[in-house]
Amino acid sequence: MIQTTIDQKAMTALARMTRKTVRRGRNGPVRLMAWFVVLLEAYLTVIYVRAGLGGWQMNLLLGGIMLACILSEDVVNGLMAYRQMLPDAREVNVTFKEDHFIHYSRAAETWWNYRQIKAIGEDQDYFALVLDKNHGQIYAKDCFTWGSPDEFREFIQRKTGKKIQKVPRLVLPLDLVEVTQKSGKKSGKKSTKKKRNNNAKREKRTGE
Repeated sequence: MIQTTIDQKAMTALARMTRKTVRRGRNGPVRLMAWFVVLLEAYLTVIYVRAGLGGWQMNLLLGGIMLACILSEDVVNGLMAYRQMLPDAREVNVTFKEDHFIHYSRAAETWWNYRQIKAIGEDQDYFALVLDKNHGQIYAKDCFTWGSPDEFREFIQRKTGKKIQKVPRLVLPLDLVEVTQKSGKKSGKKSTKKKRNNNAKREKRTGE
């Protein structure tokens, strides 16, 4: 059983896994063309600068805009899908039966057959059950109230007959900042604890 909260981060992960699985055939050529434009604009910028010609700023701007569109595609799609969700549908309990699984939320109770799953995605934090190009379910790995991610991985592959597709999450600068902040908090707690222990030792020596 899974008890999970669907937030913008989860919907971004679902958008990325959908793009990498059932939408790969249609989305792949478009992204390839977009990367070609980025590289072309970068190449033209270098040529213009070395030749001492003006107008390279426009090439750099166009390349930067296209790069931003590529990197933010999943974030934008995830945000749009998240805003379309009813607030009562964002807290979900999921139960997996022998031939179907059930979603319980304050908005509705929904039954799904395992045959409806078109693809299964997995990244560092989530599992995604992709139902079609526009719909899917996303579950955080740390929200299992019964069983474990390893047991779920074996179970869902056996029930659907599909292999899980690994879709690693791209680590962006904002992610690195978040990780650094978390590490800083942990280090701060350890440092504070160490200071307290040292102060206690000093007080003990003074009392003696």
